[in-house]
Order: sequence, then C-alpha cells, then structure tokens
Amino acid sequence: MRVYCPYCKKEVEYKVEKRDLKEFRGIEINTYENVVVCKECHQDLYVNEIEEKNNERIYELYREKANIIKPQDIIDLREKYDISQRELTAILGFGKMTINRYERGGVPTKSQSDYIKLLIDNDDKFIEKVKKAYKNGNINDKTYEKIVSGELNTSISKEEIQDNIRRYLWYALNRKPDIYNGYKSLDIEKVENIISYIASKVKNLTITSLNKYLWFIDILSFNQRSVAITGLTYQNQKFGPTIIDKKYDEISLLNAKYIREDIETENGNTTRIISNNNYNLDKISDSEKEIIDTIIKLLKNKKVTDISEMSHREDGWKKTKRFEQISFEYAMNLNIVK
Repeated sequence: MRVYCPYCKKEVEYKVEKRDLKEFRGIEINTYENVVVCKECHQDLYVNEIEEKNNERIYELYREKANIIKPQDIIDLREKYDISQRELTAILGFGKMTINRYERGGVPTKSQSDYIKLLIDNDDKFIEKVKKAYKNGNINDKTYEKIVSGELNTSISKEEIQDNIRRYLWYALNRKPDIYNGYKSLDIEKVENIISYIASKVKNLTITSLNKYLWFIDILSFNQRSVAITGLTYQNQKFGPTIIDKKYDEISLLNAKYIREDIETENGNTTRIISNNNYNLDKISDSEKEIIDTIIKLLKNKKVTDISEMSHREDGWKKTKRFEQISFEYAMNLNIVK
C-alpha cells in the first residue's frame, strides 16, 4: 500500500512497526502501538485508520488502569435527568463540545473524570451544581426546573406532568376571541393533533419552522374563512412570527401526539418535532384540513431559512414591531398564496 509522505512530498510505500508504549498520561499501561514508517525517508507518518485502532486500544487500557469514566456513564447521567449534551456542558462549565467529544470516545483527564464520577454517584452534589449553574446564569429556567422539580416530585406520574403542562398552557395562552387570535378560542388538543399531523408529513420538522407552519395555517384560514384554526396568538420575533412569549417550548414538551428531540451540533442545539403518528383529525373540518395541507405542500421541501424569509415578506411581520402581537388583519393581503 502507498500513502502520501510530507517529507518526500509524494506517495510512497510504507511499513508498519510495532513499538512498545509503557505509559499514557503518566499511567503505566504496557501495551504497543503500530507506527507507519516511510520506506524511503524512514520518517513516521500518520494514517488515520491505524491511529484510530491504536487509540481504541490505548484508551481502553488507560480507562481501566486509571479508573476513568466511560462514554456510556455520561450518557446514562444525561438520560437520568433528561438533559442534552449542551445542558450538561453548561452545568459542568466545560468547553462547548467537551461532552460531545467524551461521548464519542474522547478520554477526559483524571481530574475531570473524578469530578463527573462524583456527580454521577451523588445526586445531592449534582443538584447543588445545577443550582449554582442556574444562579450564575449558565442554564435557563426550563433546564433548572426540569432537573430540580424532577428530583422533588419523583412521585408525580408522567400523565400528571402532561396534564399540568396543558393547564399551564391554557391559562397562559387562552383569551377571548379577538383580532390577535383570529377570533378563535384556543383548543390545546386540536393544536397537538395538528402538530402531530404536520410532523408526520414533514421530514426534519424543527421547532423554528413549526412556528411558521402554524402561523401560515392560521392566517391563510383567516384570509379564506375570516377565522383562524388553532386560537394561538403570535408575535414578531427576529426570525419571523412565533407563538407568543415563546410558549412553543412548553407546547413541544407535550408528548401524547409527538415527541421533542434535542440534537447537539457544532453550530448549537436544534430541536425537532417527531410525530407519534396517532393524530386524530375528527375536530378538523374538511376546509381546515385543506388549508393545512396547502401550507404543508408549500413549505415541506423548503429550508428553515427559506421559510423564515417567506414569513418576512408578509405584512404581519413587516408592519409589526419586534415582540408586538401580530394582528390577523394583515391576513387580508398574503404573498404566500399569490
């Protein structure tokens, strides 16, 4: 086999030498590593596949000798408290991609490993760390309440939690029918089923684009029927209309008809909505379903940024100031249906 040699500046044949490795990070492991050597200049070369196998063997021995936590230990900790890599990183105060790297096989330092292990083995210490992170502004209210309330209310059933979320949303979002909710009373169950239906038809439905789907559905309905479908109220945000006071976060926590999936990426955290495919459209009329399907057809193959830009072309967003509620009077002139 041949490989590029930066010293010879050309592809060369190479040989593999087995060399003893006595220690790693100050720990005696007594193993070996395979080293690629250029046959012409005899310099050590880097071959990714061979180095990966070396690392797997060395890391496994090092973890065992130094009593270092395994990737699954960190995953189990996150699953116990239902938190993302981003949330755990913020709680621990580590670098942005540290937890992601450790879960993919990277080896933490002994001190970091011991620290994480302490928090894994001691619930009180972990909750104490969460409270400190919250006090310092490193985590938001939702993360804090999710962890701390979960510890304090372990006896509360999942059904009761879901019912509490629905009651909260009702009090937070319900209002008398007016121009800001499209003269429609709020129906949380109907909203859940519509979201599940949209998610069943749209691949990779993000929570950001979901806001736009619901808004376009409601304003198109008002345009055609003089009444909205969901009863939701929307406001002007930087990337387009969103459910007022960002209550889409709480709506996404309802899990009877769909689930929320938080995905950690190098560019930040992305939230997707995945349908359970058990939606019930009995409360949705034929005319409402036709409107919903129209919006799905218009948006389903577009990127999140494209959908956001489409919403920016509508009067409802253009003629409303940031954070103001968006009146349905702007539904009378829609670019999306032109």
